[in-house]
Amino acid sequence: MIKKMKKRTAFIILIVGFLTILLPLMLPAQNNLPYLGQEPPGMRAKQFAPDSLLATNNRWWHGSPVFSPDGLEMFWAEYVTYGPDDHRTTLFTMKVVEDNWSPIQHPSFAMPEYHENSPFFSVGGDTLYFVSTRPGGFFRMVTRTPTGWSESVTLQVPISPGMGVGWEIAVNRSGDIYLEISTEANPEPDIYVSRYQNGSYQMPQSLGDEVNSEYGDWGPYIDPDDQYLIFSSNRPGMIGQQFDLYISFRKADLTWAEPINMGYEVNSTGAFFPYVSLDKQYLFFNTARTGDMGYNPYWISAEIIDSLHTVVSIKEQKKPLGQLKYLQNSPNPCMAQTTINFELEKSACISLVIHNQFGQKVVDLIKNETYQTGKHEIIFDVSKLPSGCYTYTLILENGERLSQKMIVVQ
Repeated sequence: MIKKMKKRTAFIILIVGFLTILLPLMLPAQNNLPYLGQEPPGMRAKQFAPDSLLATNNRWWHGSPVFSPDGLEMFWAEYVTYGPDDHRTTLFTMKVVEDNWSPIQHPSFAMPEYHENSPFFSVGGDTLYFVSTRPGGFFRMVTRTPTGWSESVTLQVPISPGMGVGWEIAVNRSGDIYLEISTEANPEPDIYVSRYQNGSYQMPQSLGDEVNSEYGDWGPYIDPDDQYLIFSSNRPGMIGQQFDLYISFRKADLTWAEPINMGYEVNSTGAFFPYVSLDKQYLFFNTARTGDMGYNPYWISAEIIDSLHTVVSIKEQKKPLGQLKYLQNSPNPCMAQTTINFELEKSACISLVIHNQFGQKVVDLIKNETYQTGKHEIIFDVSKLPSGCYTYTLILENGERLSQKMIVVQ
């Protein structure tokens, strides 16, 4: 059974209302530079779309833009009001033709009379995946041909009775499909994966408690090599409204690390529909910030992903380890100051040291001091540090250590 997640879509319907203005398909062409010629972002999120593509009262973005490897072809989905009782998610595309970005149009394989969503490029850019309510199958793909895109082919992903499948998918290098599913026993959506093995898709399996919570977890983006997973969640600890983006990194034993909130710069107003460009330079997401008429795409340097990557190194010893339960700073990226939070399983003598990107020590925030069991925080003034990537490492006297990266923006 294919259905939308009612608990996370209700607020969208309220915003749309019953506006009847039709979406114009002919908008001014952009220049011939990659990514519509927009100025690339740094470690501060900025609105991506030019004015001609921003949300209006009768349409807004329902997903991030996805680009071909060269950045010269773009697909995206919008939630459009075509009439008082006619609201649909619809696919659109633009590409560079004769050194200019083409006007907006529906892809050749699209059927705008149905709900269609979540375009997602394969790593090589020769395959595009999407979902559609047209007859014949929900999960679909098209392949690039010498003359354009092929007709869509249905992907036979087995779905058990009682499973409700959401509108967002992501596909890794192996062809595995990450998706969101709710069940009668668990009406809040969770992240699942359907593995592509021996030419067939397998029954979707939950990513389990390592990733999912008792709250809504949906809208996955998967790194092509399964190194990390980004998704939306309304679990406790959110910064923004409705949903925040979280990231979980794959550990050496192939399990998933505890998801990390992606921070204020991404989640200040809530965020969803994450997508990382194929060149791994930019993270896109949707949100509505001051002045936006609806949901628009924003982008930020993908360095934010590296800044959140936890590096764990624990020395072998006879007594049990695991005294370090948590280490994270917020905000990240930071400008004037940031708060480093950590939690100890047991009382311990610790040090907390900051290194720059060249491995040079910057400062000892804590040096051989005893801290008691529980949660602690250290406020770190970064106002005099040059912009860049830094590593902070918490070290116990028994050799256990935990490192995190942070980005300073001045």
